[in-house]
Amino acid sequence: MATNAASNLKRILILGGNGYVGQNICHAALQYNNSTVRSLNRSGQPTSSSSPPHLAESLSQVEWIKGDVFDKSAREDAMADVDVVVSCIGAFGSNEFMERICGDATIEAIRSAKEKRIESFGFVSSAQVYEGSMGLKLPKSMPMHGYFQGKYRAEQELLNAYPNGHVILRPGFIYGPRNLGPFGVVPLQTIGTPITFVGTQMGPLSGLIQSIPFVGKECSSMVPVESVGRAMVESILHCSGKGVILNAEDIRKF
Repeated sequence: MATNAASNLKRILILGGNGYVGQNICHAALQYNNSTVRSLNRSGQPTSSSSPPHLAESLSQVEWIKGDVFDKSAREDAMADVDVVVSCIGAFGSNEFMERICGDATIEAIRSAKEKRIESFGFVSSAQVYEGSMGLKLPKSMPMHGYFQGKYRAEQELLNAYPNGHVILRPGFIYGPRNLGPFGVVPLQTIGTPITFVGTQMGPLSGLIQSIPFVGKECSSMVPVESVGRAMVESILHCSGKGVILNAEDIRKF
């Protein structure tokens, strides 16, 4: 889905840009002319041991800002003179922790962006955030309850604040080259690619797998990390005046 509308994207702020997904969104944004990329995150610029070599040149062009997204003044300073904000903030841990990081962090950012009249806001959500999802029905005592509920609350805030200027991606497991420090670059595509094929391309067998609650959705929702980056950037170029929600099948087309 190539586009010639890159000139519409001039200044983009990526929250959590030094993470696995964030680095690839930074890279995708910098493939377009007339765009500048800034990132706010707690640790600032990623180290060479936390990013794969093929992203090094792109990441060197990002304006890295070290700060806490929960600090309103840090958020507002980072949002100065930007046209678009993208949040790919997320983490795993206790349910309370995940509610805060996967939900509250983006909610606070959406409110600041709205106050500053930023035109569009993008969010990397989860394949389990949809009406009737088993993920959203998990009891509070279950692992991942906070993750899915946090993403859900952030989506609702974004839909209310930016009904005509949102981009929401709903991927499952995101695979591709990932630098895990002392373990080097791990090719997660060796896991994601075959499972995606079995979960989506094998006719009746894929249909049977997809019918399994929760597991079926995950097996059919795995996406390449490069596609996530391109899907977010290209979609947010065109979301002015409308909202966009992309599921895994949509994302894989980029």
